[in-house]
Amino acid sequence: MALSGTFSGATIREKFIRFFAEKHGHKHQPSASLVPTNPTVLLTPAGMLPFVPIFLGIEPPPTPPRAVSSQKCARVSGKASDLEYVGRTPRHHTFFEMLGNFSFGDYFKREAITWAWQFVTEELQIPREKLWVTVFKDDEEARDIWHEVAGIPKNQIIGRSEKDNFWGPPGPTGPCGPCSEIFYDRGGLPSGSPEDNADLLDEDRFVEIWNLVFMQLFQDENGKRTPLENKNVDTGMGLERVTMVIQGKDNTFETDLLFPLVDQVSKLCKIPYKQNDKTDVAMKIVADHIRCISFAIADGITPSNEGRGYIIRMLLRRAVRYGKKYLGFQEPFLYQLVATVRNHYQTPYEELKNRYNHIVETVKLEEKRFFDTLERGSNLLEEVMASARNSTGSNNIIPGEHIFKLYDTYGFPVELTADIAQEEGIQLDMEGFERCMEDQRTKARSARGKGEAIVKDQLYSELLSRVGATNFVGYEALSTEATVKALIVDGQEVEQVGGTNQPFEAILDTTPFYAESGGQVGDRGSFSSDDGHHGLTVVVNDTIKVGDLFVHKCLYDQGNGLKVGDKIVAHVDPVARQQAAIHHTATHLLQGALREVLGDSITQAGSYVSPEGARFDFTFNRGLKPDELARVEFLVNKWIQENIPRNICVMDIENARISGAILMAGEKYGEQVRVISYGEASKELCGGTHVNQLGEIALVKIVSEGAIASGIRRIEIVAGEKAYKQFKQLEADIKDIAELLKSPVREVPGKVQKLVDELKNREKLIRNLEEKLSLQEVKSLQARLTPEHPVLVHHLKGYNVDGLKLIAEKLAKVAGPHVIVLAGDADNKASFVASVSDEFIQKGIKAGDLVKQAAQICDGGGGGRPNFAQAGGKDSSKIPNALSAVQENLSSLSNVSSAV
Repeated sequence: MALSGTFSGATIREKFIRFFAEKHGHKHQPSASLVPTNPTVLLTPAGMLPFVPIFLGIEPPPTPPRAVSSQKCARVSGKASDLEYVGRTPRHHTFFEMLGNFSFGDYFKREAITWAWQFVTEELQIPREKLWVTVFKDDEEARDIWHEVAGIPKNQIIGRSEKDNFWGPPGPTGPCGPCSEIFYDRGGLPSGSPEDNADLLDEDRFVEIWNLVFMQLFQDENGKRTPLENKNVDTGMGLERVTMVIQGKDNTFETDLLFPLVDQVSKLCKIPYKQNDKTDVAMKIVADHIRCISFAIADGITPSNEGRGYIIRMLLRRAVRYGKKYLGFQEPFLYQLVATVRNHYQTPYEELKNRYNHIVETVKLEEKRFFDTLERGSNLLEEVMASARNSTGSNNIIPGEHIFKLYDTYGFPVELTADIAQEEGIQLDMEGFERCMEDQRTKARSARGKGEAIVKDQLYSELLSRVGATNFVGYEALSTEATVKALIVDGQEVEQVGGTNQPFEAILDTTPFYAESGGQVGDRGSFSSDDGHHGLTVVVNDTIKVGDLFVHKCLYDQGNGLKVGDKIVAHVDPVARQQAAIHHTATHLLQGALREVLGDSITQAGSYVSPEGARFDFTFNRGLKPDELARVEFLVNKWIQENIPRNICVMDIENARISGAILMAGEKYGEQVRVISYGEASKELCGGTHVNQLGEIALVKIVSEGAIASGIRRIEIVAGEKAYKQFKQLEADIKDIAELLKSPVREVPGKVQKLVDELKNREKLIRNLEEKLSLQEVKSLQARLTPEHPVLVHHLKGYNVDGLKLIAEKLAKVAGPHVIVLAGDADNKASFVASVSDEFIQKGIKAGDLVKQAAQICDGGGGGRPNFAQAGGKDSSKIPNALSAVQENLSSLSNVSSAV
């Protein structure tokens, strides 16, 4: 049952922040990324993590020394993982929001408890009798404050052990202290002593909604605790949990924070929610996982086979598997849910809106890849499980080598295999799996030497171990003789290739081909026979690097075939290589110019370099002003005109830092690094290809600048011949405009300005005519609004939302108590505007609710203030149905039935 003061999840979030920021002087700290700066965890697991450096005294506290936040959190791996419970319990999630208020040596227990009690009882209007409190058994101070401030009987303040109500330090040493928790009682209070009857472990009855941690002690390396001079407060309230309580739901998935996602999954699979338990669990898992995935990708995490990227890939593949098995999806579907995540969370988390297309594209590509192997992997797993069931041993166990094959060949995360096996009552040989993983790591390490990344793909790993690292000579030469060491077709080694247009991969002992890395695309070119008499032609379309193995992506053209052991000549396309070098060097100059114009605080966040162009991503919290962008472009071209020569120096990493070379944040470097410099213009660590002298670039043109994520900007450029063509295209465009205007080119700006001014005047004239027309509509509609009939629900054909607002505002001024809902259908889009007077607002009717109901029927959304709101929808043909629903809703409300 919902509480009397039911609020949306978004409203609770906003209330919390405003309560502490506006009423109690806390600094509002926007949510930190899911990618933590703390290297000990892969994803941000708690609201206090961003503040750990402050609690430990590493960083100074903000001014004032108190903060409030709504932090994005994820608990998917490690001891804190909630993965196995998601969808099966009422309130576990991989992603959640943690509301928290923090004091850094400022206020302490009395204020924290007082404000917590005020917020839950006054702001959220939770009945006092439904709240229980726990304290650390020895914390009499907290018990006394709860009794004094909240008036809670002392026998209803439950003292618990250190295991339950004491928080240890964030590391081996550090601040720690007792905590106090607030529980909501979902059931009735039995007779007798509350303390005797309150089993706080009964999660069906009691829901923990807030934890207040009082850091009053310091624990040293010997475990000894001494009082802190400056005491801290760290609190955490799970938004999903408290929303469930406020909205009276049985589980968090049915709150307005998550049910839109569950509902959208239901619509996509055409299976009603609550039809049966298995499909319900699957819908909840899919809804939970896509929310976590969307937020993670928005924060810059890319699905991969390592670290946090592995976690996101695992979640995505787990969601795909549940969708396919239980909900009937046979093709990618998760990407269609990203819009729902964005629509419900983009207001506080703009990164979902800013990176929407990137999230959709990433999810769709990952889904497609997994669907391609899911069937084959599932068949293998079925065979393995059947074998385990028929084994003679007492336990049904899948051997570690089979788990490894599913992981390595078919992309089945271990957690997914465990899920499927658990459903069948089969166990996993995890020790055997770990042995297989370690064997793979050992082979890769011995082949490459220390300090390099682990080769994940089993085939490439075996090849690297067998044929050794590829000898790269591409810095010195664009053509070289080489021996074919391996050929791969469709993921399998072969001895020979020779079919026309047959795609394959080739491994050579030596190569001049630069392999994709550092943002620069791989070289393209060709292979030919070493004697020139056999007519062999192989096209090389791309080159990638797996560990120290260079893999050439090829297409067989003509000849007598290509075999392992053949001697060939590898030729890099010199034009493509030069164009790639031009654009790569241009990005170095771009970074140097940006640092000179914007300051040294900007850092590279990514790049992409190809023969056709380049883009450069960097950290900056606003868009560049036109004069800044012009200055950057000027500096780059000035350095090019100076024709500064390139200097290459290989040195150890520490000396590179001392020399002032720019290192990319988060990048792993070996002990010896390659430093590329061009005088004072640029000095960076880089393994890419670059021009000998800057004059080879000739020209650089900035094509665009914009945001790609919160705090991340992107500049796209073209250089050399590409830049010249860009200028020529702009020149041609201006000439075309001049021809249309029948004007000399030099007069185009003035003519265009004149047209813009004329257009504004005509738009003003149209608005005046619309206003006169609206007055006629107002007169007509005003006659229908009377004290006896104060409700008006009407469709104004041909009007857009601006026209509707104008009419609604004028009607509201001349009408008495009223409820006005107007709809328009300009451009075949549904628009809704509502105005509600105070008399009806007090009866529970809100303009925002009315337009939201109507817009949802027309495949849209919106809202606003209780007294005035607007919304829109895609399908204007449903306007009659929408207005009928609103009319019926108003008629059904007893508090306005006499007015309708």
